[in-house]
Amino acid sequence: MASAGGLLRGGLICAAVLPIAMTLTTAATADPVIYDDALVDGLPGPEALYDADQGEPQALLPEPRNVLFPNAGLPGEAERLAIRKRLYDEYGLTFALSYQQLTQYATQTVLPQDWATGGWAAVSFTWTPVDRGGDYEGTLVARGAWRGPIGQNPWPAPFGPANLGSAWSSYEFTSWNAPFAIEDLFWEQKIGQTFSFRVGNQAPQAIINMFRFKDARTGFTSSPLAFSETIPYPAFGAGLSFRWRPIPALYVNGVLNDMNGNPGQGQLDWSRISSKQLFAGIETGYQWRRDNGEYDQLSLLVFHAGTRSTFSPNTTPNKAGGGFKILGEKQLSQVVVFAAYTYNTAQGGGISTTFSGNTAVAGVAYVRPFNIRGEVAVAGMWSQPFRNIFPGSGQRDQRGLETYWNLALTPNSTIGPGIQFIVDPSFNPRTNFVAVPSFKFRMSL
Repeated sequence: MASAGGLLRGGLICAAVLPIAMTLTTAATADPVIYDDALVDGLPGPEALYDADQGEPQALLPEPRNVLFPNAGLPGEAERLAIRKRLYDEYGLTFALSYQQLTQYATQTVLPQDWATGGWAAVSFTWTPVDRGGDYEGTLVARGAWRGPIGQNPWPAPFGPANLGSAWSSYEFTSWNAPFAIEDLFWEQKIGQTFSFRVGNQAPQAIINMFRFKDARTGFTSSPLAFSETIPYPAFGAGLSFRWRPIPALYVNGVLNDMNGNPGQGQLDWSRISSKQLFAGIETGYQWRRDNGEYDQLSLLVFHAGTRSTFSPNTTPNKAGGGFKILGEKQLSQVVVFAAYTYNTAQGGGISTTFSGNTAVAGVAYVRPFNIRGEVAVAGMWSQPFRNIFPGSGQRDQRGLETYWNLALTPNSTIGPGIQFIVDPSFNPRTNFVAVPSFKFRMSL
């Protein structure tokens, strides 16, 4: 592992000189498209989370019409599309703005607050100065956000463990304790049609863990199905990653990230990089894709996490370890059946909330109900915390169920009513059942 820290530092230095060292070209295809139209007018594939800008709406495509109120979008759609097309064609630039919000209520709590509301406002830009549309395309990605509580209630990320005594929560809706924080700042470089890599500040969960309904902005909310903190990766930080498709149906994705990266602990802070404090993961999967956009997939993710020096390393769980995750999905027309199992020995993890060594989920989703973008989904969950991870807390295996409806309301907005049922919350022995109804919405431009 001693060479891993040097590799990471070397790669980050290369990121600074790569755009200068390469020949800058602006070749573009006749009709450039940032991401597949499957991400716009139907079921999103895994690329929605790991394309250059996480599926944000900067594609050179019309805004979707298969929504509940197709004529209720933001004004100036044609003008926006023309501006996006000109920016991309002439300068290689894209932009995106979005706001998402999650509100939760709990029927039983450990602390007095039984409501949690978190907001998340994001802005992002991409610049593609290198071989745009070609086999050696190079793109600089910058993304920043405000994430924090709305009102006097807690935000959703700590609401599960602290207020419910739950082994899981909704960690994407967190707080950076700042008006604005840089989350991603990386260079993405293609080498041919089948291989690309990223170097810079990035989120490892945007590269690995290829579950199609994990996007907490619109999909599942509970972390065994969304963030998946039983995989002990950090949030954001200095890293290297790659994606490789040796054949169209087979993918291999890998990541090496600083365990201490987190905008709430310091923006773009790469000073703590150490060979003993890295997260490494590699995922191999096979997708059976069909001409109508449907697909099945089977994947195996193997990972290892070091310790961390942030997030109270001496007072909260902080133990190195590794594990694996197996994921399977089967689509039958509009029905998608899925299941996953994660085994892990690391404690605490990059965001200090990896409390479980075993987590399993299984469920079913019905996509495009009434021919409207989105899905209705339901899944069961089980987590087994590490024994005595919090001495005296009376931890026990936790089970639960979540269901939600991701509904495309207008071309620029979605809503997501949902509810979780938690049985035997791991760190709250005083209750055996908690219901957590929730509502989230997203607006994008």
